[in-house]
Amino acid sequence: MKRKVIAALLLGMAITVTGCSGNTTKDTDTTTEAASDASSETTADSSSESEAATEAAERPDYKALDYVKLGDYKGLEVTLASIDVTDEEVEQQVETNLNNNDKSEELKEGTVENGDVANIDYEGKLNGKAFDGGTAEGYDLTIGSGSFIDGFEDGLIGKKIGDTVDLNLTFPKDYSSTDLAGKEVVFTVKINSVKRAPKLTDELAAEISNNEYKTVEAYNNYIKEELENTKKENQHNQELNDLVALAYQNATVNDYPQEMIDYQLEQVTSYYKSYADQYGMEYADFLKQQVGMTEEEFVKKMTETVKQSLGQEMVLRAIAETEGVEISDEKFQEKASKYAAQMGSTDVDAFISQYGKSTIMASILQDEAVEILEKNAVVKNADGTLAETTAETETETASK
Repeated sequence: MKRKVIAALLLGMAITVTGCSGNTTKDTDTTTEAASDASSETTADSSSESEAATEAAERPDYKALDYVKLGDYKGLEVTLASIDVTDEEVEQQVETNLNNNDKSEELKEGTVENGDVANIDYEGKLNGKAFDGGTAEGYDLTIGSGSFIDGFEDGLIGKKIGDTVDLNLTFPKDYSSTDLAGKEVVFTVKINSVKRAPKLTDELAAEISNNEYKTVEAYNNYIKEELENTKKENQHNQELNDLVALAYQNATVNDYPQEMIDYQLEQVTSYYKSYADQYGMEYADFLKQQVGMTEEEFVKKMTETVKQSLGQEMVLRAIAETEGVEISDEKFQEKASKYAAQMGSTDVDAFISQYGKSTIMASILQDEAVEILEKNAVVKNADGTLAETTAETETETASK
């Protein structure tokens, strides 16, 4: 299994910008995700080779141990999530695949069920007034996907096609838009129609798998295996996340290098300004409409996020410094090649030029620190037994 650690660092921040209808969806912090998230991949568009021609700004260097006092980082104990796949999960994935292959049947009457794709019109109101981003027509929503805020999808289950219903809901307290966070709202939803996946047959199984699986049983077994593989990858990512979080909790960050804060803020600001230009909007208007913040609020929010992200980076870097980690030219090239491949780039030299050697080196040091954490961790299965870690498996493979 490939380790996809710290890739998000390559832009300083993993940034997502939601469209208008996204304000109704479940919030995943539309302003940023921490760049040093030890299991996330970058959300930046890395497919554009033309961007590689532009040299990246030099990332400031610093010594982490000047700012960080490490606590325990060896012998950290984590418990792995179960990777068991239920029959219900297999059934739900089969329904999704049938929907994606246009095998669904459109219903004009009946009630909404979990797993349906409901075509809806909706309008959200706060204190009786419609709010920005809370209205859409002809929106296809998969019931049970968890893509809208809590209560929205559940509130449609059992309702009749053609009905208009009012959903009294509350936005999460940590929702990115300060105008909506923690607020009680009413969504008026009209259910236009429903698409429902048919019962899987041998014929359908063969058709949607290009004749690779010719029976329901064979196709379900394939789906189960795929779900198990996904859960294994998610399990490993969560293990690394937990280890990084524990090391961070045990450490004390006394201060932050100001030049790094300034650098990160500049990266994020430039990113959002480029989006504003693409939309033909003034930067301040773009922030207000898309993330619900003024420029001042945005800088304050981003400074907090940068410090959180930077704090984890500093702790990992301090571990690498304490362990005397050194990166040879050969190892740098090897790691840079892997990063480039993960981000869809075939030109390693252009990739290094685009993101900068100092940024890639920072990522490598953090990767090395995460590997140290994993090799020295006490990892248990969900049943309490000791687990074989990915790091151990890779070490055994390399020694053969």
